[in-house]
Amino acid sequence: MPGETELVPGALTLGQDDPVALLPGVGAARAEAYARLGVATVGDLLRLAPRRFEDRRSPGTAATLPGEGEATWVGRILSSRVVRARPGLCVVEMAGVDETGEVRARWWNQAWLARSLTPGVTVVLHGRLQRVAGRAEFASPAVERLPEDPDTAHPGIGRLVPVHPATTGVSPAGIRRAVWAALARVRGLEDPLPEAFRAAEGLPTLSEAVRRMHFPIALKDAEQARRRFAFDELLVHELLLARRRAQRRRREGFAFRFTPTLDRRIRSRFPFRLTAAQDRVVAEVRADLARATPMNRLLQGDVGSGKTLVAAYACLAAVANGAQAAFMAPTEVLARQHEATMTRILAGSQVRVTGLYGGLRGKARAEAAGRVAAGEVDLVVGTHAVLSKHVEFARLALVVVDEQHKFGVRQRRELVTKGPAPHCLVMTATPIPRTLAMVVYGDLDVSILDGPPPGRGPRETWVVRPSEGARVVARVKAELAAGHQVFVVYPLVEESDKAALRDATAGRDAWERALPGRRVGLVHGKMRPEARNEALDAFRRREVDLLVATVVIEVGIDVPNATVLVVEHAERFGLSQLHQLRGRVGRGRSGGLCVLMDRSKGGTPERLAVLEATDDGFLIAEEDLRLRGAGDLFGTRQHGSPGFTAALLPEDLPLLARARAVARELVERDLALADPAWGGLAARVRSREAAAGDPSAGG
Repeated sequence: MPGETELVPGALTLGQDDPVALLPGVGAARAEAYARLGVATVGDLLRLAPRRFEDRRSPGTAATLPGEGEATWVGRILSSRVVRARPGLCVVEMAGVDETGEVRARWWNQAWLARSLTPGVTVVLHGRLQRVAGRAEFASPAVERLPEDPDTAHPGIGRLVPVHPATTGVSPAGIRRAVWAALARVRGLEDPLPEAFRAAEGLPTLSEAVRRMHFPIALKDAEQARRRFAFDELLVHELLLARRRAQRRRREGFAFRFTPTLDRRIRSRFPFRLTAAQDRVVAEVRADLARATPMNRLLQGDVGSGKTLVAAYACLAAVANGAQAAFMAPTEVLARQHEATMTRILAGSQVRVTGLYGGLRGKARAEAAGRVAAGEVDLVVGTHAVLSKHVEFARLALVVVDEQHKFGVRQRRELVTKGPAPHCLVMTATPIPRTLAMVVYGDLDVSILDGPPPGRGPRETWVVRPSEGARVVARVKAELAAGHQVFVVYPLVEESDKAALRDATAGRDAWERALPGRRVGLVHGKMRPEARNEALDAFRRREVDLLVATVVIEVGIDVPNATVLVVEHAERFGLSQLHQLRGRVGRGRSGGLCVLMDRSKGGTPERLAVLEATDDGFLIAEEDLRLRGAGDLFGTRQHGSPGFTAALLPEDLPLLARARAVARELVERDLALADPAWGGLAARVRSREAAAGDPSAGG
């Protein structure tokens, strides 16, 4: 195909498993930067999909370049210099020439560029162009040096040029040259998909896909190649999940015994009757617990839908069956609230509850751990402290993990290994789009709580601009006069030089001035746990009227008397996080109001208007996924995101569904993946399992 690289005479032939550091221009010095992109081997590099392409197939000349817009030019450098425009601002100016005239280019605050813009060198420029006094001038274009021999092929000109994701220490041009070098040196790419299967699925060969993805003739070729790599990624991921699911189902654990009497006894502990949705989910959980095969269920429920009651039912069932249960939450605030809820539900019973938190030190922590190990505790509620190697259980049969997305996948497995084969219920109040739930929680069965508990009033949302501040203060005063309480959330704890945002510390002072005679509190993540808990408890006891806070109140704060939440700089938050914060109000019969203060320069009405239009967390999560992407929505990879480099979600949902079907069929037929036809794929799966410490890694 046109533009294919040629094997460099005398060049080292490489395999796809060789370190990327062996490629020219990479070396040990840049290998660390490539590692930040998930690239350790030559094969990893060849699977790194470009973000976009620049059309550099037909460079213009000084005479034929357009008046403005994106353009490509090839010519010789006449001169370059650095101009100090003012303190903190320098401009690199370059003049170049071709056979038809002169072209200029400028770069701002990139003085280092001048060292490489040597007169007489031939370069290619690509970027935004305008005409200044009739002369073509580029503004901060991409620039690459070209070989002296005009017949020598180069990855940066005469083709659709890939622009790969970059990171500190390696540029898109550097990655492009490394890919070009890899294509010239790699021979005999082993295709992990059997030929018959690949042909039936209409997928190109691995060798074809590699070249098409990086240096296509047409964009449709690149998309077909990307889909091939995306399918490979998704299939490996789905095989991991399918093997994990199959391994779990082979284990034998506790089979709980349920009777109508036990069901009535547990329900009598709750302050109100379960909703129809809660009844349905309890039935699903009860069916799992009655089997010796360990439960592995995800409970999704919108803010305030009553997930804790379902978890409490499961915990009480475990205790009634003579076993222990562990209930873990990501923050001490949320864990203490769960402990208080369970203690309240169990008042007057013989069930022994204890808390395990990071703030519990020395003798007190050792004594609590000793009681758990001796079987003198039935229910343990805590934070990451429960995962400590010093905490052992006598007969752990149930694990509940709240706000699962804030824990790592490995942490969930670590807790599960504290019992022979305990049942596991993971919960989240952050509704997860179906696409991401399939990817991240594909080894779990899913239950959904789709209705709020009874006794809650209506909740409305306002998106306001700073000019409407008086209206907001008036509503706050009215709610306080009616005996209710108010949250105000800020994005920062204190004033910052890096961001011109309002902060909680100054905000507390401002609200005290606006509300003379009212009690204004402050809580944030930098406070000592004891001080933070006391501030929240004072608010619960109604000793504080208005609580200024950061996102430390995002989950786990249940104050039914709080009816107004004001979020400052709402434009700085994701939609799902704003919906979580909104869940702090409207938990009582009086309902609630969420005020989103938009202080952006141009305003963000379309994005924030989603929250005005709906209270459905699942619809909001889908919109957040569309706007922000899977990585931003889910956070860092250690929180469960698989870190795909070619697959795009939600666009590739049909590919994901197909990969899941293939993976489950393969595992059902051959759990060990011993069929030689699938050997290349099996090796990648086992490598991923070993890296994750997955017990399935041994087959």
